[in-house]
Amino acid sequence: MALSEDTQEARMRAIAVMRHEVVSLGLESFSIGAGKSSGGKVRPEFVQWVAETSKDRYEAAHGFSEIARRYEAKNERKLNVAEHVGKLVWHSIQEQEFKGLHVAGGILEKVRDVAKQEGIHGARDKDVVSKTWVTYRGVVHLGMAMDYCEDNPDPGLNVLHVAERIRQGLSQNFPKKTREPYVAPDGQISFHYISNT
Repeated sequence: MALSEDTQEARMRAIAVMRHEVVSLGLESFSIGAGKSSGGKVRPEFVQWVAETSKDRYEAAHGFSEIARRYEAKNERKLNVAEHVGKLVWHSIQEQEFKGLHVAGGILEKVRDVAKQEGIHGARDKDVVSKTWVTYRGVVHLGMAMDYCEDNPDPGLNVLHVAERIRQGLSQNFPKKTREPYVAPDGQISFHYISNT
């Protein structure tokens, strides 16, 4: 949901909101309330941190509801259209075709044609598809990786590693007769994974 916001700045704010939301959900596991007991002792600095950051979590809860509303109303559909474009770009890279996006018969036109056939709202106009791609091309690799891992269940696959491979492929390859990558590296969000082992 955080990545479905339509600017990089809004995505970073949404990611901060999501962090607070995750912390809020995790706090239920700790016995810091009256009448709760646990085998471990809760450190006073943790209790103080919980108290000091409660306002941030409260504000984040409101932010989360707005993000979720935008996601459900329009952003999910747009992100899905951009991910479909990304999948066609990725396929073109894998097949060593390096098809163009904006050329006649190119990837954006193909997405528009499929949207017209399927009656998909928000993708039946090439300019709209182009704008959607430009808005979300820096984050589509995560959704593409999630879809790939869902379609190819393998305990050895790490979705963030797959996302990074796709991200690099989109930023290191470019359509034929051009020198600009499909997605500029400085316009992408990279999802780092740090193993605990």
